[in-house]
Amino acid sequence: MRLFVTAVLLAFPSLVIAQTMVGAPPVEKAMLTRGAPIQGRSLGQALPPRTAPGKANSTNLPPSAPVVTLQGVCRERQAKSACKAVITREDLDRYLDAFTPNVSEAARGRVAVQYARTLAFSALAEQQGLDKNPLLIKELDAQLKLVRMRVLANAFLQNTQTHATVIGVAQVRKYYDEHRAQYEQAQVRRLSVPLVVPTETGRPLDRSTAKSEMEELRRRAVAGEDFNQLQLDAYRHLHILATPPPVNALTLRRSNVQGDEAKTFDLAPGEISAVLDLPAAFAIVKLESKEAMPLETVGLEIEAALRRDRMQDQVSELTKKISAQFNLQYFEMPSQPDIFGPMAINPTASLGSIRRRSGIGHKRR
Repeated sequence: MRLFVTAVLLAFPSLVIAQTMVGAPPVEKAMLTRGAPIQGRSLGQALPPRTAPGKANSTNLPPSAPVVTLQGVCRERQAKSACKAVITREDLDRYLDAFTPNVSEAARGRVAVQYARTLAFSALAEQQGLDKNPLLIKELDAQLKLVRMRVLANAFLQNTQTHATVIGVAQVRKYYDEHRAQYEQAQVRRLSVPLVVPTETGRPLDRSTAKSEMEELRRRAVAGEDFNQLQLDAYRHLHILATPPPVNALTLRRSNVQGDEAKTFDLAPGEISAVLDLPAAFAIVKLESKEAMPLETVGLEIEAALRRDRMQDQVSELTKKISAQFNLQYFEMPSQPDIFGPMAINPTASLGSIRRRSGIGHKRR
């Protein structure tokens, strides 16, 4: 056990050794999937086999099957003549979940090499007595405390998530009915002139000139002229050295537009907007049609939002007696951060997928 823990710590990204091996990816792994179903598994149950796409099930080894055997690597109380360390499929899966959770099947061999090397180095370190070095003992204890803290923190969030996942159909429909406008989508045609663009004169486009041109183009659009011809005229009149984009019908969703462009949803079908002053362009928009997206299309999105809000409420309730004071000058922060805000419910794992090891919120691959 100590040898395995030592191997894990040697591979932990905060230590130099892991950074020199096979380009080890960061430890962080997103622990929550919005809208993902939750399936429990009893504590200690073996990790499910990883299956490469297109490979037959017969290639899946049982958890206890050896995948790497290291001769000459001695575990504690092991006679030197029998020195051998075995990495099982489950050991490798845990290592992958800890440090390379999104690794491709093709890269599993390279990670196994890293694991074997790390295991060998840790054994050699113990043979040299480094595990009895006071400074290293102190470092190992500190690292183990950090690992324990992060695993428990993620377990807490996973446990909280499992209690926030049951969202009824009636709740989804009620939210949809109360926020129907949020799920409107519109078919539009947009004529625009970018503000940062090469010109024949070599000088930046003059904003006032561009806006005046757009006002004239809007007048012509209201009179019924074709948007594609107006787009060509805009680039020609303003001497823009670029090919005008075609003005095709676009689908916009109310929740995805901001600022002046959100005024598009206040138009009636067939109506043309005023000149919109957008962050990087002047534009005019013609609303072709507008409708609410059906509940069947946005139901999963609403369910995920309700689940997220419920989880946030639970975290807020459980942490209401906890406060934090940051040294704003040291961190160069303008104000005290909210450590339990929305970002707090999207944790990252430091030592593997908690939901796969402990049965908390497990989702089978």
